[in-house]
Amino acid sequence: MPVKANQPALLEAIQTWFEQPLALRGLDKRTTQQPNKANGRLEVRTLEATTELNGYLDWPALAQVLRLERRWTKLKTGQTFTQIRYAVTNLPPALADAPQLLKLWRGHWVIESPLHGSRDVLFGEDRSRLSAPRSARVFAVLRNAALSVLKLFHPGSLTAARDYCAAQPLYACGLLYRSVSDWFT
Repeated sequence: MPVKANQPALLEAIQTWFEQPLALRGLDKRTTQQPNKANGRLEVRTLEATTELNGYLDWPALAQVLRLERRWTKLKTGQTFTQIRYAVTNLPPALADAPQLLKLWRGHWVIESPLHGSRDVLFGEDRSRLSAPRSARVFAVLRNAALSVLKLFHPGSLTAARDYCAAQPLYACGLLYRSVSDWFT
């Protein structure tokens, strides 16, 4: 489970441990690296896992704490960027070593990105202030429906399709009519 700013005490404890000089950390640290070259960039992911915080952190079923550093270089410009993420897992090292944890973490985003990423990028879902559970679910369904219609009738740029439909509401209504009538023919 990713650890973000909405868990400030947990995040701070994990960051503090991983930022200590290596000599001050304990002996339990497993590391793996995965280089990748694609989309005009060279990327290296480094995952570190430890069980040293298990007795210290008050987190249910904690088995390992993770730090993922993603460093990538744009090959055209030579610019280098770094992103660091933290996570906790209930999988002990015997069931999931560092390479397996990295594979699981990447697999999570393979699923997460297409489903949530499109809705967030196109419709600003993460900025939504809906708090009632039902309204949040209803709007998620509506966003999914809009995304499906856009993908069906506008192959290519979803952003351009969304912008066009926003500027042409009658056209957008026509797409909805087409997609519903297609279900029954």
